Formats: sequence, structure tokens, C-alpha cells
Amino acid sequence: MAASQSEAVEVKVSARSIGKKPRTVFVAYPYKLFAGEDYRAVFDRVGKALGVKFTFADQKILDVHILEKIALMIKEAEFSIFDISGWNPNVTLEYGLALGFGEKKFLLFDPGKTEFSEVPADVRGFDRLEHRSYAELERALTFLIAQEFPPEKKADPLGDLQVQIKDLLARTPGVSRSTVAAALGIRPELASLVLGQMVGTELEVRGERRGTKYYLKGSAPAGPNH
Repeated sequence: MAASQSEAVEVKVSARSIGKKPRTVFVAYPYKLFAGEDYRAVFDRVGKALGVKFTFADQKILDVHILEKIALMIKEAEFSIFDISGWNPNVTLEYGLALGFGEKKFLLFDPGKTEFSEVPADVRGFDRLEHRSYAELERALTFLIAQEFPPEKKADPLGDLQVQIKDLLARTPGVSRSTVAAALGIRPELASLVLGQMVGTELEVRGERRGTKYYLKGSAPAGPNH
């Protein structure tokens, strides 16, 4: 992007009164590389479970230049996530905006879709959340959101976990153990213990091992665990 264009975007954005929207995260990713609804479905699932709103540039229509719109969305988010898989030029440009604005940002990266040598050396030095599948993407997002938006501590740290888990799965069926733990603010080991006690009586599962998803009994889709 030419310097004059960058400066124009900066001036227009700076002229607006921009406040942070609580628990809002801007996401940029290569649309062609992750075509279809499965990729965004992961963000939707994690967002609903953990009370976070993920925003994407094509979800908002504004009467401004596309770069100004993205700049506004970056600045009003509490932080941004950039999936640099494939080292997409548009995502790179948007990452550069966040970098120039001094906004908090995190990188996602699918090593199976990118020759890492293509990524500039100065970017390689930043921590990245790697994912090779949608299950790994969900775990990475859950970890990041739990880190950035830790749950409020309750007077009774344990509370009625079974009731909380059933409420969570009623709102967001088919989430993983790590997502349950992050949403309730408990250790994964405790989540495993409580979930294990509920499976068969109040809950059912689909998938195996780290890919296990939990549902309220009678609500899971047909599958190998049925």
C-alpha cells in the first residue's frame, strides 16, 4: 500500500471517535483457502460458548473505502486475529494495518498450506497458533480466548458444574472438553471428571479422544458413537 493511501486511511480513522467493543475480536483469513462454512463455524461455536463476538470484514457494510472499514473494525476490536496461511496479500495488508496502529494482534497459521520460507523473517519471530484441522483450530481459539478473557472468579469456584455444563451445551451443542473448561473457568482435568460422570445419563458424545464433542442426551447427530 502506498504511503499516501496509508496516511489517508490513518487520518480518516483517527478523525472518528472509536471505542473498543467489549469481547469483540476482528478476524482476517484467506477466503479462497478456507472456502465454505466449516472454518467460520469454528469461530461461531467458540464465540457462543465463551461469550465472544468474532467480526469479519464482509459482515459489515459501511459507506467508506474497504481499507478504512477494516481499519475501523481493527480499532474497535479488543484484539485481532490474522490467519496468515498461504501468506495471502489481503490478510498481510490488514495485519500491516494492525501493526501500524499498534493494536493487539495474534497470528494463526496452517503449516500444511504454506511454505514457511515464504513468510518474511520479521514475522516469523512472532508467536503463532498453529492448526492443521478444524479441531486444532478450535483448541487454539479456545486457548487464546480463555487467555485474553479469563472467566470471572465466583465465590464458590466449583458451583453446580453439572447445571452449568447442561446450560452451556443447550446453547452451544457439540463443543470439546477444552471449550467447556474455558467457558466455565475450570481446569481441563476437572471438566473431564464432571463430563465423564454425566456421559450416559445426561450427556452423549461423538468422536474419540481429543476430537470428542459433547451433547445433551438425545440431541447428538447420528454417528459412530450412536
